This record gives sequence, C-alpha cells and structure tokens, in this order.
Amino acid sequence: MKRTRPTIIALAMSLLAVPAMAQEKADDLGYFNHLSAGLTLGTTGIGIDLTAPIGEYLELNAGYSFMPRLSYKTDVHYKRKGKERETEVEGKLHMGDFKLLLNYFPFRGSSFRLTGGFYIGKKELVSAENTESVNRFDDGTDFEEGEGLEMGDYIVGFNKDGFAKASIKVNSFKPYVGIGIGRNIPRNTIGVSADLGVQFWGSPAIYEQQTGTEQKLEEKHTSHKDGGAIKTLSKISVWPVLTIRIGGKLF
Repeated sequence: MKRTRPTIIALAMSLLAVPAMAQEKADDLGYFNHLSAGLTLGTTGIGIDLTAPIGEYLELNAGYSFMPRLSYKTDVHYKRKGKERETEVEGKLHMGDFKLLLNYFPFRGSSFRLTGGFYIGKKELVSAENTESVNRFDDGTDFEEGEGLEMGDYIVGFNKDGFAKASIKVNSFKPYVGIGIGRNIPRNTIGVSADLGVQFWGSPAIYEQQTGTEQKLEEKHTSHKDGGAIKTLSKISVWPVLTIRIGGKLF
C-alpha cells in the first residue's frame, strides 16, 4: 500500500500538468509576439497578407489583393447618322485593394471569429471601349447628340476619333464585415482559414471618358440590351467576399 501511494500521487500530478501545459500554449498569443504570412484566394482575387495577435482574442490582419486583368469582348449596337450599326467592345476588370481587418474571437481558444475593417484601393472597377474606330464608316464629321454605344440603359458618346470609353467607379474606401473560421496565427507551423463577408461599395456610377474630360452618365432608354454586364455591375452596391487563406507562422 505504501508503494501504491507515491504512484497515485505522481499520476495525479501528471494529469494536472496536462491542462496547465495546454493553458500555457493558449497564453502564448500575446501582443504582436508572433507574425504569420498568408496567401489568399477568393472573390477578391489573389492576395498576400500578414497577421499579428493582439492577445488571445484579437488578430490584426493587413494585406493586398487583386483580380487578374480579365477581359471580354462583345458586339454592341450604336447609332450614326440615323443608321444602326454594330461594333466590337472590349471590357476589362480592374480590382485591387489594400486591406486592414481586425479578427475577434469571442471564445477563448475558439477558431470562430467575427471580422471588421476596410479595403481601400482603386475606384475604377470596369472599363469598356470599342476596339475599332467607328469613323471608318463615314467621313469623320462631328457626332450628333444621342449617337453612341448602347450599353444597357446608358448611351456612351464617341470622341472625335470615333472611340467611346465608359468606366464603372465605386468608392475607394470599402468597409467590410464578416465571419470566419480558423486562426491566421496557426498553433502549428501551417494553418488554413476561411472568411465569408461583404464589402460595401457605395452606389456605383458609370462615367463617359472623353479626351481630357470625364462625365457621369444618367440612365436612358435604349432599344437594345447590349452591355448587360455593365448594367448588372452598375447596380451592385455590396460585393460578396469568400476567401481561403493558407498561412505559415514566421515566428
């Protein structure tokens, strides 16, 4: 019995040491005492970021994301001297933003988080322009009012060279709220996390680009449904954000 008692005491002490070690590991997240670098992929494009802890419940995340320069081409109607014609238009996507986000973990040691912060970057979201000058069909005289590319519910006027360029612009400052799963500061060397939220773009506007000038366009009735993508994007005031992050602890 005397030999059994020391064994029981040693076993009890070892069992008590397990939660103590786990607590010590959880408390390892202090104020900027670690740094994680990550690669993100999602609806904001491809991105890189850095994350540092602010105690056990907060993470500060900063980085940059961009969408590859995608383009598409489509035929669009326009009017010229009372005649209806078609020309090819090329649209290009321009998305690139810096971000500063704060992750809040409501439960100690939990991987579920609430996120708030902002993205800031380019105002121009999409640009579209005809690929060939429409002057090839006439003598290049001045264009009359109402002549231009019919993009959705907008008419984009031509410049003197026979080109019409439009762009969709949103706020450069885009607040963000969302939820996520996984810590950007992994317990081990490598970790995976995911985020779901929305960017608030404000009210998008379509601008007509003339030589040295820029003018905001108003909606007008057109006889065709050309430029559907332009019309759709001009109605979007919030952008859904879904990203996957693979990160590694630098120290």
